Amino acid sequence: MMTADINPADSLNPNSPLFALEKAIQTAGISCEWVSMWNESVCLQIDIASGRSSRAVLISEQDAIKCLEMDFTKIRALGEYDAYEVLGEDPCIEVSLSVNSGPTSRMLERIPGWEAAAPANPRLKNQGSVAITGARGEDWLAELGTPSDRFDILSGRGSVTLRLKGRQNKTYGEALAFLESAGNAILFEVDLKYGLSFAFRRMRPAVATRFVRRTSLNAAAPTLPRLQYAAEPLSLYRYARSAVGMPLLEFLAYYQVLEYHFYRYSQRDLLDKLRNELRDPNFRADDERHLSRILRITRQPGRGYGDERGQLKSTVRYCVSEDAISDFFSVNPEVLRRFSAKKQAIAGLGPVDPQRKKGDLADSLCERIYDIRCRVVHSKEDGGGQVDSLLMPFSPEAESLRAENVLMRFLAQKVLIAGAIDLPA
Repeated sequence: MMTADINPADSLNPNSPLFALEKAIQTAGISCEWVSMWNESVCLQIDIASGRSSRAVLISEQDAIKCLEMDFTKIRALGEYDAYEVLGEDPCIEVSLSVNSGPTSRMLERIPGWEAAAPANPRLKNQGSVAITGARGEDWLAELGTPSDRFDILSGRGSVTLRLKGRQNKTYGEALAFLESAGNAILFEVDLKYGLSFAFRRMRPAVATRFVRRTSLNAAAPTLPRLQYAAEPLSLYRYARSAVGMPLLEFLAYYQVLEYHFYRYSQRDLLDKLRNELRDPNFRADDERHLSRILRITRQPGRGYGDERGQLKSTVRYCVSEDAISDFFSVNPEVLRRFSAKKQAIAGLGPVDPQRKKGDLADSLCERIYDIRCRVVHSKEDGGGQVDSLLMPFSPEAESLRAENVLMRFLAQKVLIAGAIDLPA
């Protein structure tokens, strides 16, 4: 990137169209700066308006001439999506789509009404589009197809976009709401009618790459395993590890690894409680009050012993030491900062105090994990049954689960190890 001493633009030809573009952008009152890329090429970074914030777009020398014909004051980025709205007489929202399965070009050609277009972009294959119109006198229409030249410059990602054309949106919020409501409805019905599954492509959040569990480097060469791990929870663990970009799914899979062991460790907790009661010198088998205490301990609903929150605590206590938890936070300070922040990214969670006395830290983490679990599965008993209690996929809260999943992965590993048996030689 650019340094204080060297301006990347110094390496450009004085007649480069990027200089004319820089002048036009500055005249329009838009922020821009020079950026040196990894391959030593130079780009002009332009800050596109996006509600109360902005989105950086890199313009190459190759695209600069086309950009001179664009009015960047009438372009705004929308939300967390790889989407842009062009204002003016011919308004248009265009959003990049990710394809959930199959070759993109072949999928699009299956839609009735698909019209092939002459190749105009060497990056794309089988170019064309299909128009989507209504019969109720709508003041807008849609197109599903290969990206427009303008969008390809602004984004450069993906090979298929959805365009919503003709709707005059007065505000940023109105445009974003229209994209989400109308756009998602179109994609759902395309799935219903043609079995083709698309989704809005999202801008990768900067925070997403920060939460990678750090461990002490193991310098020893691999050896044959001495332990055999239970097949079912190990399968769940591997499923969680494969859930790249799906933090909700990853969290639930790790939680199910812990949940698989609830019966075993909650039973041990119950036996300890019974043993303490029976060892009490004051215990009398002919006293109904004493016997009633025994009955209350053993009378538990469902599978396992105690409620689910208590079973989670029992499992973590038996499998993970307080020292191991402290060591985890020592080597993952970015996770600790997220957990201990006064303002939590996930609503309803309180900050974790790493200085809590021994025994309390594990319990406070279990409370946190269980509260998140209830938000993810939308438990009416614990979440109140309110719509806003649900942790929605792709929301900023869901993205914040990346930090939580670093801890969940650690706990799942510890529980798998604790439940392992010797592997026959």
